[in-house]
Amino acid sequence: MINAAASALYSAQITFLWETGKAAKGKFWSFEGPALMRTAVSIYLTLAELEKKGFLTLTVPQDLLAANNLAVFQTEQIKK
Repeated sequence: MINAAASALYSAQITFLWETGKAAKGKFWSFEGPALMRTAVSIYLTLAELEKKGFLTLTVPQDLLAANNLAVFQTEQIKK
């Protein structure tokens, strides 16, 4: 039950940021659109690790998962 609630919450947050960013592109504050979209992608990539472990099920817009969006980021794990 907790997994489902967390999955819904994070999926909604990612989708909200992505769609708000898309809508803001080309508007007066056009720099905010790409920033919101990149925020959505970075949250998705971070939480995708929990999805691989079976804790979350993320449902996000398909265009967010386009290779050109994901290729901009690099994930590194630093171990102490």
